[in-house]
Amino acid sequence: MAVASARSSLPSSSSSPLPPLSPQPVVPAGVERMLVRAGGGTRSLREIDEEEDDDDDDGGKTYVSVGKDLKDGKANIQWAARKLQPQQGDVNKLLVLLHVHQPADRIMSGLCKVPAKQLEEKELRAYRKIEKDDMNKLLEQYLSYCRAFPKVQAEKLVIEKNSVANGIVELIDQHHITKLVMGTSSFSVKRQVPKSKVAAIVHQQAKPYCQILYICKEALACTREASQFADKGDSPRSSSGSSLSDKSEFPPRSVSLPSWYSGFLGSPDQQSLPRRSNSISHPFPFSRQLENGVENISPIRPNSVDVAPKGCSPNSSHQSKGSSPTLTDLDTVDGLSVPVSSSSSEEHQHFMVEANMQNEMFEQWQQVRNELERSRKEASEGRQKAEKELFEASKMFRARENSLCKEKIAVEERLTREKVSLEKEHLQIYNELQKANEQIMELERKLMHANSLMEELQTVQGELQRQKDNAVKEAEKMSQINCNNVSCSTSAVALTEFTYTEIKEATNDFDESKMIGHGGCGSVYKGFLRHTTVAIKKFNREGITGEKEFDDEVEILGRMRHPNLVTLIGVCREAKALVYEFLPNGSLEDRLQCKHQTDPLPWRMRIKIAADICTALIFLHSNKPKGIAHGDLKPDNILLGDNFVGKLGDFGISRSLNLTNTTITPYHQTNQIKGTLGYMDPGYIASGELTAQYDVYSFGVVLLRLLTGKSPLGLPSEVEAALNNEMLQQVVDASAGEWPPEYSKKLAILALRCCRYDRKERPDLAKEAWGVLQAMVNYPDNKCKIPSFFICPMTQEIMKDPHIAADGFTYEGEAIKDWLQRGHKTSPMTYLSFTHYELIPNNALRFAIQEWQMKQQL
Repeated sequence: MAVASARSSLPSSSSSPLPPLSPQPVVPAGVERMLVRAGGGTRSLREIDEEEDDDDDDGGKTYVSVGKDLKDGKANIQWAARKLQPQQGDVNKLLVLLHVHQPADRIMSGLCKVPAKQLEEKELRAYRKIEKDDMNKLLEQYLSYCRAFPKVQAEKLVIEKNSVANGIVELIDQHHITKLVMGTSSFSVKRQVPKSKVAAIVHQQAKPYCQILYICKEALACTREASQFADKGDSPRSSSGSSLSDKSEFPPRSVSLPSWYSGFLGSPDQQSLPRRSNSISHPFPFSRQLENGVENISPIRPNSVDVAPKGCSPNSSHQSKGSSPTLTDLDTVDGLSVPVSSSSSEEHQHFMVEANMQNEMFEQWQQVRNELERSRKEASEGRQKAEKELFEASKMFRARENSLCKEKIAVEERLTREKVSLEKEHLQIYNELQKANEQIMELERKLMHANSLMEELQTVQGELQRQKDNAVKEAEKMSQINCNNVSCSTSAVALTEFTYTEIKEATNDFDESKMIGHGGCGSVYKGFLRHTTVAIKKFNREGITGEKEFDDEVEILGRMRHPNLVTLIGVCREAKALVYEFLPNGSLEDRLQCKHQTDPLPWRMRIKIAADICTALIFLHSNKPKGIAHGDLKPDNILLGDNFVGKLGDFGISRSLNLTNTTITPYHQTNQIKGTLGYMDPGYIASGELTAQYDVYSFGVVLLRLLTGKSPLGLPSEVEAALNNEMLQQVVDASAGEWPPEYSKKLAILALRCCRYDRKERPDLAKEAWGVLQAMVNYPDNKCKIPSFFICPMTQEIMKDPHIAADGFTYEGEAIKDWLQRGHKTSPMTYLSFTHYELIPNNALRFAIQEWQMKQQL
């Protein structure tokens, strides 16, 4: 307070600022340092210090280095905003976000990175624009984050450099940054320097006037203090006339000093001056330093100041035109009043009083410093005590936690023992129920067989009507199969939502006696739901994998309908179950192995099932906008409905096929190889690329199994060897009946083509495989000739939609309609004029033709 009051009592005048100074020393009370400037003006050092403090703070700016890592950048900003936040009443603190933009020297083009200079100028400009847009978005996020702190304003400073460290060093030099906050991944505790590459380079190469605060893990790691002050001559705020250099030489300044003042000079050269020296020389400009409690002040411009004796008139001859201004009594050098006249006892006593006052002020400052050290020590002891109490509390917490863990383990062990006991009782009860259910099922089977025979004898007409209805449905399905491009809606189909209670009631709480199948994804149960027999598939896998398989199957089957795809009726998301139509004839695998003592499948029916599956695969692969690969085609996933119509099911690992700019064939890339050995494409196992050709390979193995009935492992090699040795009939499944040699050979060749290792050599299902199978399906039976009334008299082919004309003859609908549309008014058979032009559908003949065709396929 004494220093402040003394300084405020002295006059001051405006002048250009001094260079940055070191921390201010204690000045004795009542003493104010004054500098005499060229031009006759004087100015207090207090004003100079305040102006220098403003310059040192860079106008209240703190520079914070931020990079591409948003988390680390926010940590640096948060530390700077909190630690350097202005106190109450101060102006807002300005944070300058310093960012070095690094343009990429190698840019992705196609599948590889190429040097930027090899790209065309237009492409390079577009890529650079994208980089700058990303940089601006990042900096906007940083600025938005800064606005969350009160009394903090933020702006950005960006430079484009290939090296981040060099960019930061250049910004420090260009903008004279004196305080910088930047992050470091690690630092040396012993040397108190950063270890990360960028921070280490900045630490070594940054200008010494810049103070750098290194932040590691949201805390101050270490600090590089400024070793000198910024050259204000280089600052944009300085005038051109005040530009200085540390190594510049200027004319000496002459000042008359008493002989006893030599002890207060900071330089050893000054102490060696004679006792009664008339002048002392100082090179210009000189700096201000604190050495041994004595402050040495150097003027800011090279001016020669003549010292006049006491009592001289200011208008004397020493003050001629163009000469330097004079000091009348004192020269304010080194912060003390220095007598400039001859040494006298009064002046000596006056100076000693001032020196004693300075020593007293220094002792007071030392007492304050000791008091601060004592307070800091007490705070450190309090912190250690708090940490010790925290450690004791943490230790008690861990002990309590261990006790609870032991109690938990004991409870879990007791529950496990009770669970094992209950499971044994449940297993015993289940075995008894299983036996009772088997007896009930056997009695029900006999009862149902007797009832069916009775109904067939009593209701012949009803049975015939039902057969006709079934024939109509099968004819519609066959008409769709005969088309190469099946027209089927791929729009989303509304699925019925079932409750978990309904699913449990339909399956008797998922009773194992109701289980009709089990696979890797889940189990299939037979149930009776809303007066309908259905198949309920419950997914067993938990977690993300189970959810994805469930969602994939719902997505594929929920938006597609096809006669050769299993129909999805509804879902129960709570039970993670799907409800399908029930197919009474089981799976193709069961029929090939003749499970439950079923009859072997005839070769005609096997070819028909192969044609059904081929149609389903063509439909999946040609789906729009993206084709679908089944991914797990095998006899277990081929289900047989009424009249042994083949239907493809289990879409748990099916995937949509994507087409990229660099590929011709749509594919799906995966790192998790899924499938069944023997049916998996070797190319898929090697590359992880799932394509439509994967299903072609699996379809070839299925054809070989239909032909031979043998295990899939090594089957292609075995059939190929038999075909080359002309011993194919020895590996053909004889239980299917007598295979026509030409058809068995064609089927074997088609299957082996599908199983080729090179995907390009495999046949196209729609263009090649379907034609071969369709010719086999239409193979006529020589034992049963076509009835003549089934043949259209105009086209000489079996009629599909017979119509009766006015002449009494039955024609193919399309043929007779085309005949009439071309303007013919006479009958194509009698050549007599029609009495009318109405056509009547012959449904009875159509049903008879369809029934005959179904029998021919069996």
